[in-house]
Amino acid sequence: MTIGEALKETRKNLGLSQTEMAYPILTKSYYSKIERGIHEINASDLIKILEMHNVDISEFLVKCGVKDNRIDKDQWMSKLRQAYYGQDLEQVKSLKGKIVEVKGSESLQKILEANAILAEFIISRKIDQIPNKKRDQIKALILEGEWNEDKLRLFSLSLSFWTDGEMKTLLSSFIKKYNNIENFPRSTQVLVSSIMVNYLSHMIRSSSQNVEFIGEIFNLLDRLPIEPANCFNKIMKNFYQAYLEQDKKKIQDILSFLSNNDMNKIAEVLKVSI
Repeated sequence: MTIGEALKETRKNLGLSQTEMAYPILTKSYYSKIERGIHEINASDLIKILEMHNVDISEFLVKCGVKDNRIDKDQWMSKLRQAYYGQDLEQVKSLKGKIVEVKGSESLQKILEANAILAEFIISRKIDQIPNKKRDQIKALILEGEWNEDKLRLFSLSLSFWTDGEMKTLLSSFIKKYNNIENFPRSTQVLVSSIMVNYLSHMIRSSSQNVEFIGEIFNLLDRLPIEPANCFNKIMKNFYQAYLEQDKKKIQDILSFLSNNDMNKIAEVLKVSI
């Protein structure tokens, strides 16, 4: 059974329309072509759709005979992200201890381990206590070879590792490369905008001197297409802009919005970040 056939069978068992099955991850038009075998689905989107409907990922993959290390990697990354955004320290520690079980190359395990370490120390608010040797290893992992989504995610979490001079060079390169961010794939938009938002938070907390990039960062984030996947980073951009403009009412409005929509932990983290 192909992935498209398995998705169709799963959708019908759930009693969902194609729109209900795919939105907001994919459009109905694109998803329909996946079920018909015209288009392929990337591992990340597949996992998001299955998780959205509480479908057991392992059972689904067995059903369609998929044995792909990318699926395994994205499944682990998804679990790590959920634990990180849920500020679930025990879950992060548990996942870090099980990384040796991940199928694939040594480099894949290094990527996952680095994400877990960063998530653990950030949640504990002890990122400055990561040993220098481990910091250097993570920086080398990020800068080795071409940039890809794995390295963008790591960079987003490791901003405090870099000196002002290093960050100035990296930010200048990022803003130049992704200036027309609306023309990049959705997954790239989310990752790059997350880096920009995290940098705004880091800049405020660390009293960084790279203030000349603020306007360019805000402009880049303003150009993000208005789509569900980009909403969170647009909200964060407005929050940090309000903070820098000392707009206390807007700051409180955003914090209240987050708290009123079951995102209390994120609201608490933002309070600490400023």
